[in-house]
Amino acid sequence: MFTSITYLRLLAAPVTAMLILGTLLVLEQRHFDQNSALLLALLTGVAVAEILPSAALGLVFLALVLQSVKVFPLVLLSGVLSYAAVPVVIFFAVIGWKTRNRWVPPVAAVVFAGITAVSWFTDQTWINFIFGNQLYGRGILRTLAYAFLIFGAFAALNLAAWAVGLAVNNVSRSRRAQLAAEARLRETATELAVEQERNRIARELHDVLAHSLTVIVAQAEGIRFIHRAEPESVEEASRVIAESARTALVETRRLIEGFSTELTDHPAHRVEDLVILAERLGSSGMPVQVEMAGHPRDLTPMQHLTVYRLAQESLTNAFKHGNRSQARSCTWCGQKRPWSSGSAHRSSPTRQRRR
Repeated sequence: MFTSITYLRLLAAPVTAMLILGTLLVLEQRHFDQNSALLLALLTGVAVAEILPSAALGLVFLALVLQSVKVFPLVLLSGVLSYAAVPVVIFFAVIGWKTRNRWVPPVAAVVFAGITAVSWFTDQTWINFIFGNQLYGRGILRTLAYAFLIFGAFAALNLAAWAVGLAVNNVSRSRRAQLAAEARLRETATELAVEQERNRIARELHDVLAHSLTVIVAQAEGIRFIHRAEPESVEEASRVIAESARTALVETRRLIEGFSTELTDHPAHRVEDLVILAERLGSSGMPVQVEMAGHPRDLTPMQHLTVYRLAQESLTNAFKHGNRSQARSCTWCGQKRPWSSGSAHRSSPTRQRRR
């Protein structure tokens, strides 16, 4: 959008030149003849001032010099309103100025005021018409005072146009800097969101795969020891392996395909699934007891998933790093077995106590 406004702004100078030309043609009832040479030269400078500021200032300087040396018609024939185009040229030239020599436009503004004052005093008929009496022959100091007043008026007008153009330039640069900063902020926010999502997926994958692979390894190791002595227990161990692998596959596919559990009302796991998690680890040889106290309360999907992941990570770490040398009784055969060799045996029934 800002780029489109910039392109439209380039049309401002030519449109302004056309408006000035139309206004002067109406006010002064002008015609396109030799008396319009200065006006056409100045309006050409207005039209190209923003695109070619140096060329526009040079054109204005040349036109004013040609008038002061009487090549162009003098002020009375050219019309005093033609000089209104000079500060407009300065304004657009400052906006379009790209070089480092930023002192050129204000110096040009003062030089234009000086040449204009010379042109006014070159046209004796015009200067006497303005001041209402014979100015020449009344003393050099009187003439210089009037010349300084005319020069000061045009210099102030031209420098005001330069200051306004400079202010517009500063505002435009500030706006561009603000837009660039906002763009960088959006890019940073996007990168941060992507990094956060990547970390979330990594954490989810770690929780899913660590738990599932731990259970699968425990069950597989148990099968190695009991597949001959207790073949009937192999089916139960195989079922646990298949269920753990299937669950890991489904959750991994959900993460890879981008179905974020943070954006859905149906989380992958709920607090109620802790019972299934306990039974799965219990069937792998680790005694797990589930206790429920108090009254259930409504949780958000993320709260459900967070509670489940915390319990899952804790149980997985306990299973991997617990003291496996402590044997326990298997409820099926009544023998003392460590966790690794009793992975295919069912532990004591999971107890749920509700208060």
